[in-house]
Amino acid sequence: MIRNILLVTYRNLVKNKIYTFINVTGLALGMAAFILITAFVNFEKSFDRLHPDAPHIYRVESQFYRGHELTDSWPTSTNGYAPAMKANFPEIASYARISWANSERVVKYNNTKYREEHVCFADSNFFSFFAYPLVKGDPLTALKEVNTIVISQSAAKKYFGNADAMGKFLDVSTLGDKYHCMVTGVFKDIPANSTMQFSFLMSWATSSKFVQNFWYQHESYTFVKLNPGATIQSVEAKFPALAERYKTGPSLKELKWAVKLIPLTDIHLNPAKPYEIEVKGNRFAVNFLNIIAFIILVIACINYINLATTKSVDRAREVGIRKVSGAHVSQLILQFLMESFIINITALLLSFVMVLGARYGLSHYLYDSNTYGLLFNSALLIKVSAVFLGSILISGIYPAMVLARLKPIVVLKGRFAFSKSGILLRRGMVAFQFMASVLLIAGTFAVYRQIVYMSGQNTGVNINQTIVIKTPVNTSNYAQKINSFKNTLLSFSGVKAVTLSGAVPGREVREFLANRRFGAPKSEERTYEMLKVDHDFMQAYGMQLIAGRAFDRSRPADSIGVVLNESAVKQFGFSSPEDAVGKKVWLETVDKHPNEVIGVIKDYHQQSLQQKYTPVILFMDPALSWIPADYFSVKVSQNNMLQMVNNIRSTWNDNFPESSFDFFFLDDFYNRQYNQETQFGHVFTLFSSLAIFIACIGLFGLTAYSAARRTKEIGVRKVLGASVQSIISLLTWDVVKLILVSSLFALPVAYIFINQWLNHYAFKVALTWWQFALPILALVVIAIGTTFYLTFRAALTNPTSSLRNE
Repeated sequence: MIRNILLVTYRNLVKNKIYTFINVTGLALGMAAFILITAFVNFEKSFDRLHPDAPHIYRVESQFYRGHELTDSWPTSTNGYAPAMKANFPEIASYARISWANSERVVKYNNTKYREEHVCFADSNFFSFFAYPLVKGDPLTALKEVNTIVISQSAAKKYFGNADAMGKFLDVSTLGDKYHCMVTGVFKDIPANSTMQFSFLMSWATSSKFVQNFWYQHESYTFVKLNPGATIQSVEAKFPALAERYKTGPSLKELKWAVKLIPLTDIHLNPAKPYEIEVKGNRFAVNFLNIIAFIILVIACINYINLATTKSVDRAREVGIRKVSGAHVSQLILQFLMESFIINITALLLSFVMVLGARYGLSHYLYDSNTYGLLFNSALLIKVSAVFLGSILISGIYPAMVLARLKPIVVLKGRFAFSKSGILLRRGMVAFQFMASVLLIAGTFAVYRQIVYMSGQNTGVNINQTIVIKTPVNTSNYAQKINSFKNTLLSFSGVKAVTLSGAVPGREVREFLANRRFGAPKSEERTYEMLKVDHDFMQAYGMQLIAGRAFDRSRPADSIGVVLNESAVKQFGFSSPEDAVGKKVWLETVDKHPNEVIGVIKDYHQQSLQQKYTPVILFMDPALSWIPADYFSVKVSQNNMLQMVNNIRSTWNDNFPESSFDFFFLDDFYNRQYNQETQFGHVFTLFSSLAIFIACIGLFGLTAYSAARRTKEIGVRKVLGASVQSIISLLTWDVVKLILVSSLFALPVAYIFINQWLNHYAFKVALTWWQFALPILALVVIAIGTTFYLTFRAALTNPTSSLRNE
């Protein structure tokens, strides 16, 4: 019997080559897309799950309230939070801290030196608290002693080659500090699905004694593990009273200090906050891609089910003969299941080939290579197996059950026709495809418009033709060398301006102070971003002055003046920019004098359009010299940027031999903020197009079969005088009607999804009516284009031939 079933299956598949090809191709594309998207989604959701204790680890985030108003929310906390919480809260089992303050440092070994982005201080229990594995050294003692450092395998290779790194010394420098640390451990490179990315960790004991348990620098990540039965609500409720005992300084004293315990595994997909170090994911985008994966798969399966049930009418006589010959329903079901199995297994194997091809052909803009480590993990394989079995059962059993219920005498007399319920079901499935297509096309338009809007928006600062150089680390005669370096650059042909600042556009300012108007009570303190600049900064970046003046070298008092942006003017409570000029403000830690507002600039985009305008204060006050100036910005007029960089490098090496020369082009750096949105746009467009293509494949198959079934009807209509145009309209109207009806249901859903996605951006495009009309028009054109050839060919058939054949 099995041999007979396989033989009949082979004959049916070969006989209907077009439908077999459509089914296999559609299912393979659907499965491949499902696998690729699910692998990416799994990767995004896998962050920090490498730690066995991850479900019990929480990051302590800082929150500040004025009454019931949340004024600030930071992912960081002070170094003093953890030991105080451990000593006073029985809920806390253990804690670990990692300090990101000034973590960009120059690391040197003999003549090898590099500027490393994250060289952090960490508690001695860091490698026992987390599960980052050490390949050399003891996790319990590697970070215990002063002047010890643990490095990654890549860093060990980078600085020591094939030599053993253990026991060797590295010099670690910043502008203010220099450490001579012995390597006491080597850890495996941090995996890509870890929110914390670092290559060097120095012992907590190496850091300044003053800051080790300090309560007024919110620049560290604090993680806690809770004891069994403890709740995060209990810890959060107790913290404000604890803070009252420790916040003895004047800064933010009038505010309520609170904490929020965030599960470690939620951090990556939570919205970004100030001071956050890691590159964040987008929870909405991940969930939406998950929906797209499901939609693509459903569309592919609907195509298969529709074609299988539609073609089953041609096999009604076969089924009737089998039943007359004594075939049981179970045998008929087995026959259809076998055909379904062969088509699905072929599609599944082909989908694996497509996935491997996508890995090499599309990985440059689809996925990070690390994503593929999760491509065929157990969870994904279980999902694919479930989809595979479900597709076989649904597409095999349904047609068999439809035909198995038929009476052989009716079938053999040629009176078989689909029931109204069966026709409605197929139309409903096609309508779902059209609904999904409208949703995806509308979403693609929205993503494209937002990306174009962000890339074309005026940032309010001139970032073109700008080379940015990171300032040197600690060196003798630092101020003198800085001035000498700047003056030398200004003498270069093609250099228009050189300015020194604490941040550049595209980078968060990161320095916050609690400030208030002169004469206002402490209760009016608010936090402001403090951007250290020099006299040339505003002019070099083309900032628009709307009141007052810029910093002026001829006015010595300007050294303690400040320039506000519009958001800072509003937060201070000034009635207008003009009202702010000449007024004074108190800056945190500056006790000797208030600072006069000498000018106001128009709000500009320090960061991407995802972020709102923030209150920024531009200052030069020597009393805030502890806030570093981290960047030289060199404005150039010539196009030979490579030659200019080489000239700057030569001058740098003459002045700062202790420091590595690190630079970037500001426009590229600024536009990197949109990489995630651009990648999401590529992924969304690609898979939306794929879903629509799969739907069109199914529509092509159904139209071809419908045209073939209505040959006699078309012939009669032509004999009675119907034109080719009217016949084409007749055959395409049903499709257009389904699209229009489907759109009525799809458009409200599209509006909700698009609006939710756009809410993640502080600056966004406005939704317009044509944005939702275009998807309908596009789908109508696609559907008509898909069906036109088949209907045109059927309409041109000689009616005498079709009627004779009938």
